[in-house]
Amino acid sequence: MGIGHKKYDMRKKITAFMSMFLLCVFAFGQDTQKTKPQIKTEEITYHGIAGRPINRIDMQGLDQYKEYNLDGTVSNIYIVEFDKSKNKNNYNLNERYIYEKGKLCKIELIGTVTGDKYGEILFSYNEQKQLTKKIENRYEGNRLNLNQFSAYTDYFYNENDETVKRYEYDETKKEFLLVSIVTKIYDRNKNMIQEKTDNFDGNISGVVDIRYDNSNKPIELNSSYFKETKNYKCNSHGDIEEEKSRSEESPTIQSSTYSYIYDNYENWVEQKQIIKRNPKDEFEGGILIKRKIEYYE
Repeated sequence: MGIGHKKYDMRKKITAFMSMFLLCVFAFGQDTQKTKPQIKTEEITYHGIAGRPINRIDMQGLDQYKEYNLDGTVSNIYIVEFDKSKNKNNYNLNERYIYEKGKLCKIELIGTVTGDKYGEILFSYNEQKQLTKKIENRYEGNRLNLNQFSAYTDYFYNENDETVKRYEYDETKKEFLLVSIVTKIYDRNKNMIQEKTDNFDGNISGVVDIRYDNSNKPIELNSSYFKETKNYKCNSHGDIEEEKSRSEESPTIQSSTYSYIYDNYENWVEQKQIIKRNPKDEFEGGILIKRKIEYYE
């Protein structure tokens, strides 16, 4: 793989990090309140609106059905695929979560077509219950198969920072090589305020800085990877309401507004995102995320 491809892959990784980080903080953080009943299952589906041609077949792999244990931990994740010929959904097991003594110890990765386990992620912890190692294994049949997707990650902690070293298997050299060191810095409220990445495999390195408001919600994210800045506003529920992004590498300014419908427990069941871009282009439009929730009684 050339360096150009690696830089593109890094762009996708950083974009995924930003999206996942914000989803964790904004979209699903509200479920942790003890006054609400525990979620048993949720089904999340994506739909195109406002002229954006997104349908469930195009978004294959994003529509998910999740099952939770009574303590709030995830137990299984299914990929929801729409069978056009039968006009119904198929629910294919994709991830199985296994716990020991209240800590996640293994995630089994299941092929949605074959139903066979093709991989697993193993977790180890120290006496302070901090994650110390993550091992990513791949299988061919029932045999361990070392390939480009095989990796392990070591975690180290100080008072206000965390260092993450990732090693990936090199099929040519037949050994694991250090590919990145990520340093995360936290404030006194345990909010991550900076993530610095040093890469050693041809990908780009850089820094992400995050600012928070008085309620510990992110309000600004600056990324040196692509000289990009994102600003956020939240509604009274603490969910993201407005997002603006701009980059020195692109003349396009993107603005996204979010609106919600909530259930009786103040968990959102519909999130509508309207995207505006200046200058206008084919990425404008809207996305509707529907969230069907079942609670434990």
